[in-house]
Amino acid sequence: MTGQVIKYEGVNFNNVRGALCATYFMYENMPQEEWEKALEYVVPMQHNFENPIKPGSQDTWIQFWIDEDERHTQDYNSANRNETNKTARVTVRFLGVQAEGWAKAFHHLIKRKSVPQYFYEYCNGTMFDYISPIVPINVDYFGVGNTTIAFDISFTIAYLEYMEFDWEPLEFISSGTGKIN
Repeated sequence: MTGQVIKYEGVNFNNVRGALCATYFMYENMPQEEWEKALEYVVPMQHNFENPIKPGSQDTWIQFWIDEDERHTQDYNSANRNETNKTARVTVRFLGVQAEGWAKAFHHLIKRKSVPQYFYEYCNGTMFDYISPIVPINVDYFGVGNTTIAFDISFTIAYLEYMEFDWEPLEFISSGTGKIN
């Protein structure tokens, strides 16, 4: 049984994936088939993820994780939707032949006109100027002989989260008199 579908705008795994994919792979008039193939190279970090780097491959992969998603204001209703101001911290991991270069490039992306636009369009937000230091790590995929060097960075996005609900908000809450046991 499926649950209620809630219309949503803001930071979530699907939207961050789209913004990262657009940042590194999108070009003008990109065919839909190429876009969908590019999305295969941008995946959430998962412990059960097998090493995507094949020997001799020229591929570079992007993994990411939303470390935290913090609300900063009380939610409120506006134009039949509920909204609140939030920040999310995201960690991005680069693996593969160009991993170190792509991580270093991330330190130079904020002032590129397209990158802030991608995060605004996909995540309804703005990236903070601060990008964390690059942290090289060994990623062990299920044992010795199946490791790779990865390069991690983190950044923060300030965004406005919108949700459209098909139910009316509570207008007034009261408690009856007496003792609750």
